[in-house]
Amino acid sequence: MSKKNKKQFTSNVTGEQWQKELLRTWKRVVNKVGVIIEDEVHEGKRNTKLVLKSGTKVIVDDIRGRIKPQYRVRDENGKIWFVGARNVDFSFQEDNTEENSDPVPIYRGGVRVDGTAEEELVLPKRYTMPKSTDEEIKALKEKLKNNG
Repeated sequence: MSKKNKKQFTSNVTGEQWQKELLRTWKRVVNKVGVIIEDEVHEGKRNTKLVLKSGTKVIVDDIRGRIKPQYRVRDENGKIWFVGARNVDFSFQEDNTEENSDPVPIYRGGVRVDGTAEEELVLPKRYTMPKSTDEEIKALKEKLKNNG
């Protein structure tokens, strides 16, 4: 479907028009560097305005929503922003990435773990990682060796 032919919905509460957006899968954008296309203006406390300038490089932490999709991003100073998904450009990275280069992540207690060596630091201690087949065989051999 082209952008012109997308079905429009009307909110029963606010009366606002919206349409469903298709986003990239999260593993293609999370922890990737993107560039802000247009200035993002946010209201701060006491009627102050905070501006994330266009051209700023940001790292995407999370994806939220389908009605008005947003990326949770960190700027170069570590400040967290919620930016419209259509306002971040990843095109400069797509040429260099391979589809199978990312490890397959798992979820443990709401924490996304990508299988790196730091997962012991990320996971709460109450969660244990499932043993691999090799680890199970090794444990069984150790048990048989110690018992007899």
